[in-house]
Amino acid sequence: MFLFSLFKIASITNAILVGKNIYVNHISIDTRLDNIKNSLFIIIKGNYSIDYLYHDAINKGALAVLSENFLSINIPQLIVKDSNFALSNIVSWLRNKVSTKFLSLTGSTGKTSVKEITANILKRSGKTLYNYYNRNTELGVFSTLLKLQKDIYKYSILELGADNIKDIDYLSSIIKPDIACITNISVSHLNGFKNFWNIVKSKGKIFKNLSSSGLIILNNNYYLNNFWKKYFFNKEKFFISFIPIKKKNCISICNLKINLYGSKFTLLTDSGSINIFIKLLGIHNIWNCLFASALSFSSSVSLQDIKIGLESFNPIKGRLYPIFLSKNKLILDDTYNSNPRSLYYSILFLKKCLGYKVLVVGDMAELSYMSIYWHSKIGKFIKNLLYINKVFSIGQDSFYISKYSLKGQHFLDIKSLVLYLKFIFKYYDQVTILIKGSRFLNMEKIINFF
Repeated sequence: MFLFSLFKIASITNAILVGKNIYVNHISIDTRLDNIKNSLFIIIKGNYSIDYLYHDAINKGALAVLSENFLSINIPQLIVKDSNFALSNIVSWLRNKVSTKFLSLTGSTGKTSVKEITANILKRSGKTLYNYYNRNTELGVFSTLLKLQKDIYKYSILELGADNIKDIDYLSSIIKPDIACITNISVSHLNGFKNFWNIVKSKGKIFKNLSSSGLIILNNNYYLNNFWKKYFFNKEKFFISFIPIKKKNCISICNLKINLYGSKFTLLTDSGSINIFIKLLGIHNIWNCLFASALSFSSSVSLQDIKIGLESFNPIKGRLYPIFLSKNKLILDDTYNSNPRSLYYSILFLKKCLGYKVLVVGDMAELSYMSIYWHSKIGKFIKNLLYINKVFSIGQDSFYISKYSLKGQHFLDIKSLVLYLKFIFKYYDQVTILIKGSRFLNMEKIINFF
């Protein structure tokens, strides 16, 4: 266990110490989610006033505070020029002091699911540190890394999110992952990235910043692999494949069967195979399980532990989560977020479902100048799918999904939409309703009505 003296932290952060040199046993940055008692609390500028933050931290038991300004307080304080820079220096120092194996992943979709599934596997082989839920931005990643302790964690699995082209390069340069992967690339966060190729370039930086003996996990046939070659041409590689493949350092599947209750498949490796049943729905979750299996297998986890980790993992609410109102009345809760790729895979899963099928869709956010184009394109795609009976849209640009599907109706408020859904549930004996939209629409409110 680390004990931090304020002298040591001052030397790491080039800070001025005001008050006594004391020891703290951990460092915190968030009074809502972190353990504050007996910590050094770092004040990061954000949504709350500095006065509120340091009072809240002291009331919750902070022993010292790091800030950019002198504060009128009765506990020791460290004063720095830039709190964010000080935090990054502390995290870098911590990362280099532990023998933990660091696994990192990024991508446009699937990040949180792959991270959560991987953690569920790894923790059977050793104590595992990972981001809480989807805290994948700079402060979320740093808050996770501040929990590192000497000789405590065998693995650390970190999901890296990005809003602009510099984020992944910056985060991965501090983490220096031992194993890294990119789940996939899709158009998203265009307000920050501006175009698709900036997303590709940005995500690829996770490979550039691998540790000296780092390993890269790649989708065997992914069309962007050649673009990223410049980052990993001299690195060891491990592959995943959706079709059976005889290849060293590869995991693939065969005998795939998908239904409303989950998926069965055989996991194939060069050292054996094992049959798996997962409770997750959709083709995209097979990919997520492949990435999680590869991250774990390349970390020397046994196939049996991978099987247990995969089969014991439960669906995550908001991510194609099944809610049976009765035997023949199903809601698919996919309300966590939406972009063209994730919406496409969710729509495909409806083909496996029974009865009268309705897509309830909200806006896909952060598509910038391409928003109407992508919403229209999804609408035209749905037009040709005979298995979807009706499309209900809510929001703004989702109107174009309804319009071009030729089977849609646009709503201006949730209550009116819910009335139509209730009618459908009563009128048809067997119904499946998929509900999906971006986070800002809070489309889980629709589900709450039921």
